Amino acid sequence: MKGLINAVSLSIPGYAGIDDCMEEHIWSVRKAQWDADGSGLLEVRGRVFIEEQGVDVLVERDGMDSQCLHAIAEDAEGIPIGAGRIAGNGKVGRIAVIEGWRGCGVGTAIMHELHRQAECMGMCHTYLHSQSLAAGFYLRFGYLVEGDEFLEAEIPHLKMVRIIHGD
Repeated sequence: MKGLINAVSLSIPGYAGIDDCMEEHIWSVRKAQWDADGSGLLEVRGRVFIEEQGVDVLVERDGMDSQCLHAIAEDAEGIPIGAGRIAGNGKVGRIAVIEGWRGCGVGTAIMHELHRQAECMGMCHTYLHSQSLAAGFYLRFGYLVEGDEFLEAEIPHLKMVRIIHGD
């Protein structure tokens, strides 16, 4: 995967070749605006969390989205393929990538965009509740496990914390 940060548009274009995916995919990640992009973000999250993983719609749609900053990944036609958000308290969540786009670097780019937003807001740390099976993904970004495994939405999770700036 090649990733470039475009400081003018604040987007992260991506290209994943045959080594990364079954076929070539062209996509980009950018800061999302909830009012304009909310339906696309919810579509991605609905497909991943509600349809694939069986998360209750009332758990997934927690009413916090308007208070969060978001990242959206889109294919070359502008169709949403990934989503993520970060709350004002530094909690990263709702990281989702549509099946078929996984393994192409989309989730990584979403995390980089959310971390960029956190740093712009002056956050000293971020944290998340990782599904236990996905914890290895977050370790790559400097997250460390804190505490014991717990259930959230009936799925095993781990709290993970990442320090941005030394205190």
